[in-house]
Amino acid sequence: MPRSVELFAGGGGMALGMLNAGFEHEQLVEWDPRACNILEVNAERSPDLWKKENVRNMDVLEWLKEVPQLGLADIDLVAGGPPCQPFSISGAHAGENDKRNMFPASVETVRVLRPKCFVFENVPGLLRPSFKPYYDYIVDQLSKPSVKPKIGEHWTDHHERIKLTRRAGLNYRVHRQIIEAANMGVPQTRKRVFLVGIRTDISGWDRWTDITPTHDRDSLLRDQWISGSYWARHGVRQPSMPESVRTRVEALRAVDELDDLFERKPWQTTRDALVRFPKLPNPRDGKDAPNVLNHKGIPGARTYPGHQGGWIDWPAKTLKAGVHGVAGGEGMIRFHDDSVRYLTVRESARIQTFPDSYEVPGTRTAAMRALGNAVAVEVAEIIGTRLRALLNL
Repeated sequence: MPRSVELFAGGGGMALGMLNAGFEHEQLVEWDPRACNILEVNAERSPDLWKKENVRNMDVLEWLKEVPQLGLADIDLVAGGPPCQPFSISGAHAGENDKRNMFPASVETVRVLRPKCFVFENVPGLLRPSFKPYYDYIVDQLSKPSVKPKIGEHWTDHHERIKLTRRAGLNYRVHRQIIEAANMGVPQTRKRVFLVGIRTDISGWDRWTDITPTHDRDSLLRDQWISGSYWARHGVRQPSMPESVRTRVEALRAVDELDDLFERKPWQTTRDALVRFPKLPNPRDGKDAPNVLNHKGIPGARTYPGHQGGWIDWPAKTLKAGVHGVAGGEGMIRFHDDSVRYLTVRESARIQTFPDSYEVPGTRTAAMRALGNAVAVEVAEIIGTRLRALLNL
């Protein structure tokens, strides 16, 4: 089985996806003790996930000092989501000057471990014009990680040296792609940038291509407002069509029936996620649902400007790791009568495609922060499966 190291492991979204793809985790490194507790609790619940002793509650740079004693030779994959606050639209926008910028630690890990491939995930804010030069520097660093920065060297000077180095001792082909999770069958609109690197001495290094979407918005609109099959499948009376989609639906009615968009599946909705077998019971405020992990109703949901909740018959809004758990209404479901309620932790986990057997212990705030920070499990699995097939791992 191919071996991996998981950096910035958080609550385990990327780790679960790569595990499902067939990678065995040698180390899972995470500085937040609450996130480590999630990883450890699940290691105890399901020993086939990863070993509890392989969960390391420490900063990546401190962990790197221990690597020579860990015997981590022939690692196939390094994966993780370096903290995104420096580049997030909702953050302080400090970028490369933010102490939470962990891309240098990611590059150093690749340099030290020399994995056959790596996968790093981050927010699309990396592509904003103000951050684009630094983002290009990150990509070029990862392509030639053995060209190390000199002490006191500004990143722009280091970048110029990298670009002037034709071939370094360690070289990777780095591919970048923005992936919309909803286009991969995840019941959530969640765009993230993925950097996939393959060592250039590995067979297949030059054959990686973009992940192809399997689901799309138009197919959902057809199911809901043209064929009506969505409502029939759920046993729900068809509501009035929202004005926000009317123009697009009318355009779709005029499209040739042989349009290749029909080859894609419809986006999955919050309702799809909640009724997927086994169907989740309606949550009760303040009471744990019997035989269902982390499914307690939370009272007090209400709407106000910028905090409207996500419509139940549409993919959920992007779950975010706000200071108080989930920010901006992303943590609420809005029903057809415009009533709202909070998503439970279990419902949020389903929206991130975590299995129901995976426990998210701790306070709701800590649990929702871990889920909001996580990579959607099924997106990571798709990438990992493609890597294994391409590189014959």
